[in-house]
This record gives sequence, structure tokens and C-alpha cells, in this order.
Amino acid sequence: MSSVSESSSSIKDRQNREFFDRWAAKYDDFRISPWFQFTQRLSIEQFSLTPESRALDVGCGTGFAVVYLVDALGIAKGCGIDIAPVMVEKANQKIPEALRDRIEIRQASSDQIPYPDGSFDHVLCTNSFHHYPDPIKALGEMRRVLKPGGELVIFENAPELSLYTWAWDRYLRIFEKGHIRYYPSKELGQFIRDGGFEDLDLRVLRNEFMKEGKLFASIQIWYARSPGAGT
Repeated sequence: MSSVSESSSSIKDRQNREFFDRWAAKYDDFRISPWFQFTQRLSIEQFSLTPESRALDVGCGTGFAVVYLVDALGIAKGCGIDIAPVMVEKANQKIPEALRDRIEIRQASSDQIPYPDGSFDHVLCTNSFHHYPDPIKALGEMRRVLKPGGELVIFENAPELSLYTWAWDRYLRIFEKGHIRYYPSKELGQFIRDGGFEDLDLRVLRNEFMKEGKLFASIQIWYARSPGAGT
């Protein structure tokens, strides 16, 4: 593949950085920011957390989910990565002083996660998978940084549930350069399986109306485990 495919992937990464850096200044005040936070909390509910849990949020934006995991839910360590440096700067500014030894947010892409193998018990990915130019490589990285039997949760839009979401995906492909596409649940599930995960479970597949600042949304939440946990 490779020089062409790598070049294409690099272009998409740059476009995503530029798009989200422009958005960073108004991201937390955006009219559907409450929706993003709702979907993050809903996704986090799928984890089996303990006080010793270490969690990574891939595509963390300004860090709401990371802080929520540590501050509200009391896990031991929360980390986040985002491709956009300005988003990361904003996220780091929002970390409460008392939690700075338990929270870390770094600039990185989904296909080059800067943590050693087996660093985390849980990996979260919400509202960002449709931006990844190499989804299988990204999933391989998520699996690599999970401990054996560690939990993965991915939240995404589900274009097969409504004409609106299908049409919005087509619109974004044209007008938002960093957008790749929304994946139907069957295809996203296959990606997760091909990424080496086990015990896949489609926990949520439904339409939502008039909720948390969002008029309409078609959503899916996938749960899976990394292999090697034993019985």
C-alpha cells in the first residue's frame, strides 16, 4: 500500500488537526456540547470500573470524559489523546489542580497511541471513529494498550437507522474534509472483530429525539474485550 495510502492518511490527519484546532475555542460552548457529554456518560456506563481502573479516551477533545472518569467516578488514572494540539491545550487547562497527578492528556493520533502495551483497563472512543483514516490500525493500537481482557467501548452514529443520518454523512463527506464516513453497525462491528477484539456486544442501537441539545440522532455503542484474559 503504501506510499499512496500513507500519504492519504497523513492528509486526513492534517485536515482533522486543522478542523479541530479551529473548533477548539468554541467547542465547550457549542450548542450540542451537552449531547457530546451525554453520549460520553452513556458510553462510560458500559464499563465495569473499579477504584484501581486506568482508562484512556481516544479522541478526547477538551477532556470532559477523562475528568469525569477521575473526578466523578473516582478511578485511579485517566488519560486522553487528541490529534489537535489546541484541543489538548484546552483540555489541560481544564484539569482541576487536585487531580493533575491522576490525569494526563497528550497530543497524538489514534493510530500511534503513545503508551506502552497493556497500560489500560478501559479504552473509550466516542464521536471520533468516523474521522480515522485507518480504522483497523487505530483499533489495533487500542487493543495493544489494553490489558488482557480489558474493555473497549465505541460510540458512533448509525447511518442505517435513518435517512437523516445517512444524508448527513454524505454532506459531511463533501464539506468537512476530516470526515471519513459513518459506519453501519454491522460494518463497525466487523472492524472491531478484525482489530482483534473478542466478546463483541452491540449494547445500544437506536434513534434519539430532542435530547441534550440534539434534535435527532441515530446511535450505536459497541462493547468488546481485548483477548487473553483467560477464563
